[in-house]
Amino acid sequence: MPAFEIQVRARIGNQIDYLTEKYPSLKLWTWCNFQNDIHELTSDKPTEFKAALAEFKDYYDVLEETPISSSVRLISQKCICARETTLHDNIQELEILHLMPVYSEGGWNLYRFIAFKHEAFTELMKRGEEQGFTLEVVEMVPFNGMVSDNLIPLNSMIGKLTEKQMKAVVAAYNNGYYQTPREANVQSIADREKVPRTTLQEHLNKAENKLISAIIPQILLYMRKSQGSAMP
Repeated sequence: MPAFEIQVRARIGNQIDYLTEKYPSLKLWTWCNFQNDIHELTSDKPTEFKAALAEFKDYYDVLEETPISSSVRLISQKCICARETTLHDNIQELEILHLMPVYSEGGWNLYRFIAFKHEAFTELMKRGEEQGFTLEVVEMVPFNGMVSDNLIPLNSMIGKLTEKQMKAVVAAYNNGYYQTPREANVQSIADREKVPRTTLQEHLNKAENKLISAIIPQILLYMRKSQGSAMP
């Protein structure tokens, strides 16, 4: 069997399932390196978000909390695999690659895997079902051989950018705005693009904020891993 990229919808029965089901507006992404977890929590309902955050921090051993905005928080903690069984820690020796993050909403979690052997994926599903997990295969397609080094999905990187924000970033890049030293300023780029300087600056500011917010979980996870390996 050729390698396949597989999406699995799973109900584990853990605290994250409980919270995302109790608070329907809550969306949660999790990155794990088997030492620490980075969670991104977001909600468009302030009251629900406040309550969900309080319950999350009351249940889990939080190492650090980083406010991104009034509706987005990044939280790091020791890997929950030590206290909860997840589909992630059932992979073990199986010839399967787990693509982070895990997306959780409405009491369900969406996992992405690359399975190099059919028997390995069958075994993973068997292990999960034996532990009482509810598992559904959402999609199974041939793997095209391309995996991002940092495993940040492209959609999470640029999916929230508007077309104008994307054009602003590309124009700034093409004009040397991100070179060191800078080869252009916002005014000169705005003149070339024939847009008001304030409009271009606003698009750049919003785009940069969204892009940085997308990669911060990976940076925090890397920092936590480095700090852990440096400890005696």
